Amino acid sequence: MAPRTCRRRLGPNWDHHRPSRCRHSHFFKIILSSTIRDMKLRLPEKFVKEYGNKLSIVATLTNPNGSIWQVRLEKANNNIWFHGGWRDFVDYHSINYGYFLVFKYKGNSKFHVLVFDMTATEIEYPSNRDKKRQGNLNEHEMSTSRELCVEHEVDTELIIIENSPMSSTRGSVLSGRRERALQAARMFKPKNPSFICVIQAYNLKLSYVYVTTEFAKKYVQRKNFVKLQASGGKRWPCQFSYRDGSATPKTIGKGWKSFVRDNGIKVGDVCVFELISRMDVVLKVSIFRMAEYA
Repeated sequence: MAPRTCRRRLGPNWDHHRPSRCRHSHFFKIILSSTIRDMKLRLPEKFVKEYGNKLSIVATLTNPNGSIWQVRLEKANNNIWFHGGWRDFVDYHSINYGYFLVFKYKGNSKFHVLVFDMTATEIEYPSNRDKKRQGNLNEHEMSTSRELCVEHEVDTELIIIENSPMSSTRGSVLSGRRERALQAARMFKPKNPSFICVIQAYNLKLSYVYVTTEFAKKYVQRKNFVKLQASGGKRWPCQFSYRDGSATPKTIGKGWKSFVRDNGIKVGDVCVFELISRMDVVLKVSIFRMAEYA
C-alpha cells in the first residue's frame, strides 16, 4: 500500500493552496515588555524564512468572533513585524505584557489569532457591537517603512522559560518547585481583588513589577503611589506608573527594590497582590517561595 501523503494526514482543513510537503502553519508569541513599549510584534524567524517572500505589505488578522484587522507588515534586515494597525488589535483585546497569542497562517497574508491572558486562559472576545474601532490602516500607518529596533525582541522559543509568567502550563518549561509554588498561589483565594506575578530575573535586576491592565484600570488608576504590605503588617511606599491606554505598561517601580530586599524575594517566587485598601491603595503581598516547594 502506498504511504499516505502529508496532505491526507493533516485532514480537510489543510489549505489547498499549499504544497503537499509538511510545513508549519502555526506559531505563538509571548507578549514582552518591548512589544508593548514599541507597539510592534516580530514574526518568528522560521516562519519568515518559509513565508516571508510570499507575504504582502498588509496582513489580515481575524479573531474567533469574526472581527477583522488590517495590519501593515514592516520588513527590514530579514525580519518582519506586525506594525501599522497593530495597536488597534492590541487595544481591542486589552493585550498586555505576558499575554500569549497563537497565530494560524491561512495563506494569502491572512492569520487567525487566539489570545490567552496571564492565567493561560483564552480571553472572552468582545462582541462586534462592543467594538469601538476595527483596524483599518490610515495614510500615516501606510507610509514608507522605517528602520526598526530589534535589540530587545527575541523569538518565543528562546524566552519561554525566563520571561513567560504563564509558562508553567507548558509541561516541563518551569521547574517542579516553581510549578508547585504557582499552583499554591492559584489555590489561594483572597477575599479582595488580586493578581498574581511570577518573579522573573528582570523584576529584581530592573526593580519593577507589572500590574495587570484590568486591575490597574479598576483600582489604581490616577494614583502615583501604592503601598505594599507584607504578612507581618509592615508597609513599603512604592511609585506607581500609569498612563492611559490599554497597551501601556502599568508598573510598580521605586520602592519595589526595598520591598524585595527586606522580604527576601527570589526569582521563581510567586506573589499574590491583594487590594486591602482602596482609599490609599494598599496591596497585601502573599509570597509563595519556590524554595519551600521542594
